[in-house]
Amino acid sequence: MNLLNKQKIESNRIEFKKGWNPVTTYHSICAFANDIDNIGGGYILIGVEESAGVAVRPVKGIPIEQLDKIQREIVNFNNLIDPFYSPRLSVEEVDGVHILVVWVPSGYNRPYAVPKDITAKHKQYSFYIRYGTSSIEA
Repeated sequence: MNLLNKQKIESNRIEFKKGWNPVTTYHSICAFANDIDNIGGGYILIGVEESAGVAVRPVKGIPIEQLDKIQREIVNFNNLIDPFYSPRLSVEEVDGVHILVVWVPSGYNRPYAVPKDITAKHKQYSFYIRYGTSSIEA
C-alpha cells in the first residue's frame, strides 16, 4: 500500500485510525473536505494503529466480517454532512489483513459541517478543519 510505504507518519494529509470510530472519523472527513489549506484533502486509514504519529507495522486491520457493515454505515452517515459530501472508499490488503482507506478530496461545495456526534439522536452541527495532524472544530 503506497500510502503506508511513502508516508509512514501521520501528517496534515494522512490520518491513521486503529479502528472504526464514526465520531472522530467524521470530524476528519469534514476537515479534509473543507481543506482550508487547499492541499487536496486527505486520507484516513482505518485499521492502522499509530504510535507517536508513526504507523505501527504490521497493521492491525479490520476483521473482514465488519467491512461491509462499516461501509454501509459510512453511506448513511454521508447523508448527515451539510451540504452532502461523499468520500471515496477502498478496501486494501496490507500485511495480510484488510484496512479501509477513506480518500477525502477537497469538496466543491465548501464549507462542510457535520454533527459533533454523528451517532447522537439530536444533532448539533459544527465545522471542522485540519490543523497540523489534528482535526479541530473551526
